[in-house]
Amino acid sequence: MSQVCRHLHETLVTWPRFTAGFDPANIPANGLYFLFETGEKAHGVERIVRVGTHTGQDNLPKRLNEHLYTPNKDRSIFRKHIGRCLLARQGDPFLEFWEIDLTTRKNREKFEHLVDKEQLAETEEMVTAYITANFSFTVLYVQDKDSRLKAESGLLSTIAQCQESKASPEWLGNHHPNSVIRASGLWNIQGLDKEPFSIEDVEILLASQ
Repeated sequence: MSQVCRHLHETLVTWPRFTAGFDPANIPANGLYFLFETGEKAHGVERIVRVGTHTGQDNLPKRLNEHLYTPNKDRSIFRKHIGRCLLARQGDPFLEFWEIDLTTRKNREKFEHLVDKEQLAETEEMVTAYITANFSFTVLYVQDKDSRLKAESGLLSTIAQCQESKASPEWLGNHHPNSVIRASGLWNIQGLDKEPFSIEDVEILLASQ
């Protein structure tokens, strides 16, 4: 497991890296993304802290923008995770209201009056500022949806089950209320306990670029 995870990390850290203000023309329409976070290391290089993909075809650039830089935590579980940790670290009681999903009309009618809109906007700004200052990403082209989902699960399981790819004591995710994130060191909850990729699986995937 360690050998496979090391190979994955050592390869991906050499690939083109993107941050805020990325040009969508430089991102494949379909694929996976890998997030790196300031201060996190594994196998002697920057540690992959999240693997993600998209379900809608030709939607990867848009999904990345939603996850990283669009102030709407109800459209991005990743943003919600970051906000949870920032609020929990501060002991901020607004965490209770950050959890409320206002996507549906039913939920807005039921809960919207409970949420301080000014504090919500301030928290969204805080999340964006943290992401912009601390995260970068690289991308892997995978055209087919089923192949993307299979690769996401296999790669996540490979990283999550590697004992040499763990979070630092200072990692923000250590403040997350969900023990899965704290234990794995990844900003993911689903797909961590599936069949890991073999070294051959990883080499074939990476060589397809």
